[in-house]
Amino acid sequence: ADIIAENPLPIGLSMRALCHTACYADIIAEKRVLPPVSGFQSTDPSLSGYTYTGLSDDEALEMAIWRPLLDGLAAGICSSAPSSSGGVGCLVQRGSVMALRAILLRHGRLFSVPQWAAILSYVILPAIQIGAENDCSPVNKISSESPSVSSLDFIGEPLSLPPLCDDEGLKKFSAMAQSDESSPSRPLGTAELLVEASFADLRHGGDGNLSKAYRLKKKDVEKRMVHLQPFPDSWIATTAPIALGILSDLVHVNFLLLGDRAIDVLWPIISKQLSRWTVGSLLHQSQVDVSGSDHENGKKSLTNVEWQPCEAIVRIACKEWCRVYQSVLSGTAILDKTLLRSWLKTLNKDLSDIINQNIHVEEKLRNDIVESKLASIERQNAVRRGNMENDEPLPRMTHLDLLPKLKSRCIAAHCLQQYISSFVNELAPYIDEDATSHLVDALCTSKLASRDARQDEDLAHAFQEAFFEQWGDGVEEVEAALRGVSASGTGHRGSSQMFFLTQEASATKATVILLSLLYCQNHGEDIDPDSWDAESYAEPVLMRSIMDVLTEFLASEVKDGVFVDPNVWRSASESGGQVAFYCTSFAGVVVHILEAIHGLEREKFERHKESLFPMLCSLVCVQSDEIRQWVSSIFTKQIGPLIGVMEESQ
Repeated sequence: ADIIAENPLPIGLSMRALCHTACYADIIAEKRVLPPVSGFQSTDPSLSGYTYTGLSDDEALEMAIWRPLLDGLAAGICSSAPSSSGGVGCLVQRGSVMALRAILLRHGRLFSVPQWAAILSYVILPAIQIGAENDCSPVNKISSESPSVSSLDFIGEPLSLPPLCDDEGLKKFSAMAQSDESSPSRPLGTAELLVEASFADLRHGGDGNLSKAYRLKKKDVEKRMVHLQPFPDSWIATTAPIALGILSDLVHVNFLLLGDRAIDVLWPIISKQLSRWTVGSLLHQSQVDVSGSDHENGKKSLTNVEWQPCEAIVRIACKEWCRVYQSVLSGTAILDKTLLRSWLKTLNKDLSDIINQNIHVEEKLRNDIVESKLASIERQNAVRRGNMENDEPLPRMTHLDLLPKLKSRCIAAHCLQQYISSFVNELAPYIDEDATSHLVDALCTSKLASRDARQDEDLAHAFQEAFFEQWGDGVEEVEAALRGVSASGTGHRGSSQMFFLTQEASATKATVILLSLLYCQNHGEDIDPDSWDAESYAEPVLMRSIMDVLTEFLASEVKDGVFVDPNVWRSASESGGQVAFYCTSFAGVVVHILEAIHGLEREKFERHKESLFPMLCSLVCVQSDEIRQWVSSIFTKQIGPLIGVMEESQ
């Protein structure tokens, strides 16, 4: 694999070499090749016994026969050599990921926790970080005009978990592969079979289901439906999703079975990488030189960093956070409750910390942008007054340079919050009071920060200036932006209101869904007698959130609803990505609120009927059919019995 990375070979030959790598891994796993009995070292790769540091003697000797394979595949993953064929790009890079993934998923049981720590620290994570940093494609510069409407839909998806070794579909594929004249007649090893099936799926444009790979016959190659990439040579677009996706796959298949040591030793390594791709890694705090006076004032900012993830990387990392949660939550059948709760407690703490860290960076960037813009205006005024020479050196970073970084922070917050909503149903039964409090506080911090940002007029002007910079004068979208509104909503695209209303809405939505689940949870017979009083905790916070959202939604609907195209209201849950008004951005949140009210037990609804009833009456008049239908259902189920009209008679 090292040779492939450094000296590009014909694609077919390179892919065949990767299959042989998996074959050798199978041989090692079957103990047909044994580690040396002594003489290991970790300084010179050219000498025998080359292994990883930080291991016991036996562990180091075992890894001496694995390291050449693993390091070679890592070199292939981050190789900068072009490897495209038939419009499909980064084949060697993706093939190396698939080979490494197959080996680790099929033979991961052989490795101890320290060995896994070495594999993560010296193989997987450095390879994917180098691949990301070396990608100079235009994908790095693509920026969406809304957090909820991505301009990066062409980014690949992580691979699905492979079928088990005894899967019937894989057996059929193995039989077909052995019958091929160009393939070896011997039985394929477990990792080799998985690599062969993965390559067949990749080559013939399959859907990722390796149980059906046997259907991808060679005679059907001409009919294959390959999804062509607009940026086939972009590592981020093609390889990053499946490379980072290895982490959640390893958690699901291997790490959950390793007990508390996996939580204490392996998860911090993974969490650090996810944090790096979500928020970035700070080298040190440095000063923004906008007018030459910051050194004297001692102002600090976050503009000088070691490496900052582009939007594509951020979206990939946020999805991987979700996949890790899903991997752990899917382990309810194999984990005891204590270990499951330990995993979830650790994940919840780290996720809350990531949200808080992201908001901290977001607020710093927002302040830097506003200060930089005001300093730029002051500089222009000074030049006009003759108090400053026009050839004075320009600042290293202008507010327009910082805006993409701020947008990425907003997108990171929105994506994390949106993914919380997708797995919170499964999470709620296992979350404890401390984790709930930390997560709700983090979401509240995000909500308040985004509210302040959307109300910042200086920031709104900076976003509008960036819009001019991108499109130029005379473009219809810019004219709409100048008017502030347009019937189609194009005047809001890329605006600060679009970004921060979306962030605020997703934070509120995640909060409402989590608290409503805790407030309405069913008390079954298997309830833990020592469990915390989630209902008492959730009730005041939930009701306060509901009243705040409904009050502002109704006010915005009256004020701004007349400017909204009726077509926007066809689906309230999707209206937020089109027009940047509170009523459109929060329509989906209102739907979840009404769904929660509809599901309340009768006693709980009656407890809050005096505050809820006026709001429900006002919602009858809104434009959204979806919202009105929910109000109708609530009146039927909740209000009817209070006035002596039972649901059956209506």
